[in-house]
Amino acid sequence: MQQPDVRRGGGESGALTKLASRLRGLAAGVELNLRQLIGINEPEDKLVSDAQDFWKDAGAPAFKENSHWRGQGVFADDALWLELGRRHIRLYTEFAAAVGLTPPLQRIVEWGCGGGMNAVHFAAATPEYCGVDISPESLAECGRQMTASGFSNFRPVLIDSSCPEAAVHQIGGPCDLFLSTYVFELLPTPEYGLRVLQIARDLLSDRGMALIQIKYPGSRRRHATRRWAYERNLNWHATYEIEEFWIKAQELGFTPRMVSLVPLDPAINDRNYAYFLLTKTVA
Repeated sequence: MQQPDVRRGGGESGALTKLASRLRGLAAGVELNLRQLIGINEPEDKLVSDAQDFWKDAGAPAFKENSHWRGQGVFADDALWLELGRRHIRLYTEFAAAVGLTPPLQRIVEWGCGGGMNAVHFAAATPEYCGVDISPESLAECGRQMTASGFSNFRPVLIDSSCPEAAVHQIGGPCDLFLSTYVFELLPTPEYGLRVLQIARDLLSDRGMALIQIKYPGSRRRHATRRWAYERNLNWHATYEIEEFWIKAQELGFTPRMVSLVPLDPAINDRNYAYFLLTKTVA
C-alpha cells in the first residue's frame, strides 16, 4: 500500500496539515474581529513591558531574524540583507535631494538599529552614527557589523521601552537625520509611536530631516492595529492611515514633504509600507 508523501504535504497528512492551518486562521480571524468590535485590548503598560521582554530575549526563536541580524533566518541570504539597507539609502538620497539636504551630516540617529542593516550603508555620511535600541545584544551586533565594514563612528544608545524619551538626554544634541525603518509597526501602540515621533522632533536640527517608515492598514481589518498579545501580533501593533500619520506629524511640529508607498514587498513577504519624509517646522 502506497504511503502518503509527508514531505510534500501529500495524502492524508498534507490534507490534515492544511485543514489545521485553515482552522487556526479562521480562529485568529474570529478573535481579531471580536476584539476590534468589542474593544477587548490589553493596557499599554502591559504591551510596553511585553515588548521589552521580547526584544531582550536574544535566545528566543527568530529573535535574530526579527532584529535583522546578518546571516540569520531569511538574512542567510546576504544579498537580501545588503539590498534592504541599500534600498533605504537610495530612498534617503532621493528624499534628501528634494529638500536640499546633503552630506556630511553631523549626526545620524537610527531608532531601532537592530543588527546594523541600515547602519553599514548610512555610516559613511556622518562623523557620528547613534544606534538606539532596547536590546543590548542587537546594539553589540550592530557595532560588530560597523567595525567589520570599516567604521569607527558607531555610538550605541541603550534605552528601556518604558522611557524612550531618555534617548534625548543620552544622545545629548541634535541630529541631521532621524532614521527608522521596520520599527514603528513593532512599537507597542500607535500612541507610543507618536511619543517616538515627538522624540524625533526634539532631536532634529532645524536643517534636518526624518525618514520614517510606518505600516498602514488599508482596507483590510486584519491589517489594523492589534492591542493584545505582543509577540503573536508582532508586525501589526502600531498602524496608521497615511493621512492620519501626516496630520499627527504636523501637530507635533513637522512639515511632511513626501511619502513613498510599498503596497507589497515580496522580498520579505510583507506589505503596506509607507515611507515619510518629514522636516522640522521652524517658525
